[in-house]
Amino acid sequence: MDGERLEHPDKWAGETFGTTELGDLRRTDRLVKMATAIAENPSASLPESMRNWADTLAAYRFLDNEAVTHEQIMTPHWRTTRQEAMQRSRVLLAADTTDINLSSHETAEGLGPIGRGNKAQGFFVHTVLAMDADSQQLLGCLYQEPFVRQPAPKGETKAQRKKRVRESQVWEHSIQAIGPVPDQQKWIYVGDRGSDIYTFWQTCEQLGYDFVVRVAQDRRVLLDEIPEAEDPEVLRLKTLARALPAQGGRILHVSAQRQRPARDAFVQISWQEVRIQPPANGAVLSKTEVKAWVVHVWEPEPPQGVEPLEWILLTTVPIACEQDAWERVKWYKWRWLLEDFHKVLKTGCGIEVRRKQTVGAMWNLLGILTPMAMRLLWLRQTAQLAPDTPATEVVSQEVIDVVTHLDKRPKVILTANDLWRTIASFGGYFNRKSDGPPGWQTLWKGWLYIQTVLQGVHLATRFPPP
Repeated sequence: MDGERLEHPDKWAGETFGTTELGDLRRTDRLVKMATAIAENPSASLPESMRNWADTLAAYRFLDNEAVTHEQIMTPHWRTTRQEAMQRSRVLLAADTTDINLSSHETAEGLGPIGRGNKAQGFFVHTVLAMDADSQQLLGCLYQEPFVRQPAPKGETKAQRKKRVRESQVWEHSIQAIGPVPDQQKWIYVGDRGSDIYTFWQTCEQLGYDFVVRVAQDRRVLLDEIPEAEDPEVLRLKTLARALPAQGGRILHVSAQRQRPARDAFVQISWQEVRIQPPANGAVLSKTEVKAWVVHVWEPEPPQGVEPLEWILLTTVPIACEQDAWERVKWYKWRWLLEDFHKVLKTGCGIEVRRKQTVGAMWNLLGILTPMAMRLLWLRQTAQLAPDTPATEVVSQEVIDVVTHLDKRPKVILTANDLWRTIASFGGYFNRKSDGPPGWQTLWKGWLYIQTVLQGVHLATRFPPP
């Protein structure tokens, strides 16, 4: 998305939702109008965005319309993201599931338990984001599936549970919905411990995907280097990984998480090709092994009182040297962009505080807010990767004039990097030399402020003083 679409929400909304097929062109027009209004300030309530009762009522009716679905709303964005992905040689598909907590919406219909106590209600969202495997450039959302948890029937046996549709199968559903990998391309699923699912790995193999996942289960493995005739000993994956000698080391930046601050850690790395054996009693598509590489990353001497960092990863992308191994680790770290997406969806777009009467209406709203969240993440990524080229290559001259005037530097020539840091400063970013790049919250607050001032400039031009 370029600066023009950022400055003009109506153009962005038209390109994002204008081809949505809803069975009636009036519904598509309503969707574009709603998206335009929400894009101006995604955290605002629906009445605040729509600004009058007639448009607000029409928006509520649109979301409640049973003929409109989340899949219909998202399909144009999925299609655009796929087209972007097909222009890259290697693409990462970062996937994970998060819960949307709607416990305060006591009258909402169709919600289910979300695992935060007996009274916690809401639904889950499984999202697949696509990004360039070489630059981390965000391409968009490639697939998304909301679902409501169905409690297990009382007295259910293990055999009955195997026959029932399981939540973990959403990983297989997502890859099947996206479809086979295009010819001459490498698409790599990246997942946390929730993606340690043997049937998911086998589905990846069937459809031509590679994967990098964090290990959760201590599976049975064989080593390729041991001849079959010697009746090789079956090992355990985690035990094997932790027994491998260090093959390299470096300083790794660890992002802040929950109560743990960000820090730099010296970690060591080792890797080994393995043959993962199918589970003896678990679900499988076929009783065939999966050939992969295990990567062990650990912190040998953590600071006192700090839990040592350790990742055991499994990947089907071959590892021939230390550089390859570190690249797989980098890809796993990049999946945290998905955690940022969840935060933007909940904080920047306020999906958990929006009150709708049915889960279907919430899912339709999710279909509108997901591309909005992509837009906010794109803004941050653009700012962080902004080069020292003229700011006029990013936004219009009138935006630059407003920024430099408000910053009391009317004659300075801004680079793209200067521009975004200055805009973020209007949203609370200190812009000190020691500060890291601005985050999406300060950038968006600053951008909204600039847009408000710019509207005032336009009004002053149209209505000069008498």
